[in-house]
Amino acid sequence: MAAAPFNWQETAPNPRLAILRREVEQIVLKPLQSHGWTLESVREVDHDDCIEVHATKGSAATKIAILYSSSGISNEKYRLLSQRVEHIFFQGQPYMLETFAAGIQIPVEPLGDFFPFLVKLNRRVEPDRSPATAPARPVGVRRLTAENPIEAISARLQQFTSVRLASKLVERRAEIVKAELPARTIASKATGVAFSMRSALDYISASASDKLIKRVLGLYYGSMAFAQAEMLASPTGPADLDEVEGMTKQGHGLYTLSIPGGGFADLRVGVLATGFLPQWLTFLGQDTTAFPTKKPRSASDLEKLPVRMVCTLRDLFSAMPEIDDLFAEVFGGEAGWLGVVYDSDANLRTPILNATGKKADSTYGLFIDRSGQISIDSIKQAGWPLAEIQVHETKGSGAVYRARVDHTGHDLWWRVLPTHSSPFGKNATLILPSVGNMREYRTIAATTLYALSIMARYMPSAWRRIEGGDEDHYLALVKAALAVWERILPEQFLESIAGEIIHTSQPGSFFG
Repeated sequence: MAAAPFNWQETAPNPRLAILRREVEQIVLKPLQSHGWTLESVREVDHDDCIEVHATKGSAATKIAILYSSSGISNEKYRLLSQRVEHIFFQGQPYMLETFAAGIQIPVEPLGDFFPFLVKLNRRVEPDRSPATAPARPVGVRRLTAENPIEAISARLQQFTSVRLASKLVERRAEIVKAELPARTIASKATGVAFSMRSALDYISASASDKLIKRVLGLYYGSMAFAQAEMLASPTGPADLDEVEGMTKQGHGLYTLSIPGGGFADLRVGVLATGFLPQWLTFLGQDTTAFPTKKPRSASDLEKLPVRMVCTLRDLFSAMPEIDDLFAEVFGGEAGWLGVVYDSDANLRTPILNATGKKADSTYGLFIDRSGQISIDSIKQAGWPLAEIQVHETKGSGAVYRARVDHTGHDLWWRVLPTHSSPFGKNATLILPSVGNMREYRTIAATTLYALSIMARYMPSAWRRIEGGDEDHYLALVKAALAVWERILPEQFLESIAGEIIHTSQPGSFFG
């Protein structure tokens, strides 16, 4: 946003004020305006080498003063100034501040600390939305360098088919969170991890030349086995394989429903309160209390379900940033994800020599919607700690939103956002809540694979329409999605099972 001309109420041929004015324009006035504040008055006080600013935003208002130096006015004038403004800033380094500003009841700080103050002002308009807890993230980091990264990932997954190595994994993860697990529990967990990993690796052994249905089924059941290993490896997860297998006795926790006259994109996919999926989601910290207990039998039953308890197959594919080009060609319309980048314009860069190092509890980010169809309401309802959401700019058919990310209690703004990263070159993304309010990429991918497996096995006429009939335009999308999942899901499950962030690279690459 371009700053409007400043209406200086007083001007004087004072070289100190001329220097101060330039600083105030860049560090105070332009940021205030770019953050939506209206400058009611900007007043120079020549004999005090001071500039006073009065700004408003909605029903909020502030009055501040900026001094040329901390020792530029007497203590008496400090006291008088503190009666007119709520905050005093000074240029340069502090000099005998405790003497000149003695007895002052309002904050007196270097000008470099203006941005944290601006964030507090903005929170008066829209309150703090910092989450009580941040999304769980792996603790350690493992770097894998190989000509074929997926082979390196498979080798690391393979190690956990050994009960001995699985035991070391369970012990290490327990030590990290200071959990005391009995030796018997460690042994039973390790046995379960090893068995689940063998099953998972057997299932995902299909190659790109195999029939599509084999790849779909293998990847789905492989993902379920990986999810079992993920739960068993965790110190807070099930104690043994029998407990995990008991979760599957009531089914997958998912269902599909065909709509009369509908095609591939219209297949409905829903969640249930019983079965493996809700148990997995609960383990991941997601609330599943709203999940329905009965499977709908008709389209009219779907209308009675709570919001986000059912979706279309198209909705599930919309949550895949890696195939956004194909998705736009095949489906078009609203995407299910947003790109996330740091907003260097909205976040003031603090002058190193004129700041205390105070950090703001909010950071401004840009949220990129390449489809141009995601509404502000959809972003607000996503449950992310965002405030001040507004359209920043439009680019072609897309849109860019700017929002304040509140992260009180967390040093980095990334820690409070459930971002998804991909080896396919996409920047960090946020996936909009999907069916069952799922946010984890691997759970959404597994749900999509479930729907495809049901169609491939129990709806042969619909599947034939995709492989060579009037709906063959979906075939490229399905193949592209499988290729992405066959690369991403093993890596994501390796992260969740090992409790480590995985970085892959090839020899000779920038990060190799």
